[in-house]
Amino acid sequence: MKGFSTELKVGAFSLVILALLTYMTFKVGGFEWVKKKGYIVHAEFKNIAGLDEKTRIRIAGVDAGTIEKITLKDGRARIIIRVNRDVVLYSDASAGIKSTGLLGDKYLEIKTGITKPELKNGDTIKNVQEVIDIDDLVRNLSGVSNNLSSLSSALSESLGTPEAKEALKDSILNIKDITAGLKETISVNDYKMRTTLDNINNLIASISDLVEKNREPLTAAVGNIKDFSSSLKTDGPDLVANLNKAAKELKEMVEENRPAIKNAAEAIDNIAKKIEKGEGTIGKLVKDDRLYESMHQAAEGVTKTISAVDRFRTFITFQSDYLTKPKDAKGHFYVTLQPKPDKYYILGIVSDPVGSIETTTTTTNGVTSREEKIEDKIEFTAQFAKRYKDAALRVGLTESTFGGGADYFLFNDKAKISVDVWDFSNNEEGAKNPHAKAGVDYFIFKNVFLSAGADNILNKKRRGAYVGAGLKFEDEDFKYLFSTVPKIPTR
Repeated sequence: MKGFSTELKVGAFSLVILALLTYMTFKVGGFEWVKKKGYIVHAEFKNIAGLDEKTRIRIAGVDAGTIEKITLKDGRARIIIRVNRDVVLYSDASAGIKSTGLLGDKYLEIKTGITKPELKNGDTIKNVQEVIDIDDLVRNLSGVSNNLSSLSSALSESLGTPEAKEALKDSILNIKDITAGLKETISVNDYKMRTTLDNINNLIASISDLVEKNREPLTAAVGNIKDFSSSLKTDGPDLVANLNKAAKELKEMVEENRPAIKNAAEAIDNIAKKIEKGEGTIGKLVKDDRLYESMHQAAEGVTKTISAVDRFRTFITFQSDYLTKPKDAKGHFYVTLQPKPDKYYILGIVSDPVGSIETTTTTTNGVTSREEKIEDKIEFTAQFAKRYKDAALRVGLTESTFGGGADYFLFNDKAKISVDVWDFSNNEEGAKNPHAKAGVDYFIFKNVFLSAGADNILNKKRRGAYVGAGLKFEDEDFKYLFSTVPKIPTR
């Protein structure tokens, strides 16, 4: 700075200070260096409560324009607002006067709205929120205070005497007793009231259902009534005359047959007395409790029988398997009787390519000989099964020998894994151990299934695999066939 004189330095410093003062003056005073572009809208208030020209307007707390001018129009304050051109106002826009800061500075808040069309230059914001006048509020509060004072004075005059206080006390006690009685009554009759309401609801539903089901007959009946009423208008006199004539003839007939009617009434009265005394078949039926109990038990027996028949299910199964070791086919026919969902019986016939051996020992002149004979290949199965959720156990006769098995059901009984063991006496041809079988059945359709697995697992000579298919369906006729089988009396 050695090249500058003292006068130049003082002048430069003065210019900087002058520029800062000018900027602060324009900033604090709200003057604009360059007039911003935008569009003009108007709003009218009863009281602007301290708004001035050049006051900023805000939308969602953001400056969005200024108040250019405030004028009076028909006793209302008309505000001319310049809104930034990037702000869009709609027809349902609203304006209100708000305060900010500790000193209560005022600004105009505008909500843009959402309903089209958009406001254009020169349009008016119709929705304005007037500021609350503190003086009017104080005057209203003063009036309310006077009314409360008058009310309290009236209450004091009405309840200030000992008689009034005692009467008020008695009234409160009576109300307490009444509410307690109502509570007890409601609690005691709660069940009856709910039952009554349920019955009313059921009655209304029944009537509605009845009307809905008989809508056409009811319509026809109303039409017939209309036709009948119209016919009465035309044929009314003749109809009345005919009715009078029929009534007169009926009266004469009753008079002629009065003795016979009296005798019939006496006979009916005698029959009723005999029934009351328990005489005759009908009297015994009415008076004898044992007969009633017998009929009741018989009815219960019939009901149980019908219920058992409805629960009873019968399945018929045809199955054919091909055995890889004997290289032959094996046929099965089963009837499954299921009286309950967790209990069933299996009856079947099996055509087995490997028959059982019957050994005969004979002794001749001290020489013992053994003769083996292969029996018929038709074998029988009769098993009892008990199911536990997805598993079932079976025991009984399997292919004409004692055996047992287990099943595990998958995919809502669409698939089944089975294990069976039988022939513990090793009577089967070429068997040294019991016959064991394990396999899987899978329903590819509702009644058609495929099967595969391992057969004769414990006998090396006969061990092999099998594949097959079967048909299983439910037969309703068997249900009613078994329901007609007579029961053996237990006593």
